Amino acid sequence: MLRAVGEPRRIDRAIRRLQGALKGVPARAVRLTWRGGELVTTIHWARDDHFWWAFEPRAAKPGSPGKSTGARHALLLGHAAHPPTKRESITCEINLPRTGADRKVAGIIAADGEGALYLAHSGRMGGARPGQRKAGFRDFLADGVWRPLVWPDGAESEALIVAPLDSPRLTRLLGQFVDTVRRYKAGEAPVAQAGLCVAPRPVDSATAACDRRLVDGALHEELVKRGLFGGAVDLFSLRGERPQPLFALVADGRPEELALAVGSLSLAAARGGRDVRPILIAPASLVARDDAALQALPFACVSFRWRGARAIFDGLDDALA
Repeated sequence: MLRAVGEPRRIDRAIRRLQGALKGVPARAVRLTWRGGELVTTIHWARDDHFWWAFEPRAAKPGSPGKSTGARHALLLGHAAHPPTKRESITCEINLPRTGADRKVAGIIAADGEGALYLAHSGRMGGARPGQRKAGFRDFLADGVWRPLVWPDGAESEALIVAPLDSPRLTRLLGQFVDTVRRYKAGEAPVAQAGLCVAPRPVDSATAACDRRLVDGALHEELVKRGLFGGAVDLFSLRGERPQPLFALVADGRPEELALAVGSLSLAAARGGRDVRPILIAPASLVARDDAALQALPFACVSFRWRGARAIFDGLDDALA
């Protein structure tokens, strides 16, 4: 189970790691506005992921009841499909306490049992439209990577994993979070994940679960490009008499995850019979390591590799033929 980090030095190290990992083109002297305030600062535009970011220190509010609810780091975020102008509106703000773990702010630095650090969010989202509850974001992003979290005082809650701090795909994951917040605050309908893969996920680490969402989305895009679904919402409504592709995804290549994926795909294929075409999706490193065993499986195996933050599939057309 994940734990909220409260030690000041560890929080500072995590913030420095986050700042160092985020990329972007600087835009200086930008006036940022939000409900009830404004700020002139330098922001960084992540062009490919359509958002900008900035870190600003925030002093303790007068009358705050203690250090844990006082000074904090503020990660300011804004949706930006085009280069920022000299005046930008903030889409959301993730506040992180400088010391202690504080359930009164939404931002959380979390750590797993192996010491890996994550940027997480409580799910409470302010600045919503009239009639929206602060907790409504949890329902809007029901298919996000939500994980149980233990606080230093032993209390438990649930948190959204925005991104692993060590992930090379951190900027892409944060951009997806910003876009989700934008759509939520605009009152748009939730956009569910494609959900193409049948494998259960009890062994997923939070890092693997974040990668799984990226791979699943990239696979959906590739299938739509090939006209298999005609762009329809129902991804399993194929035209003609072709069997429906049925996928199982191995996100990080651990043996237990591979066993679950193969077993789930075999069972689903047996139930579907000739109406389905089972296909295993696995990391290229796993395919290279266990190629002989994977080739002996009674269904096709497609490997994926990362090009930047996008999953690229090798052998997908052959598997679908």
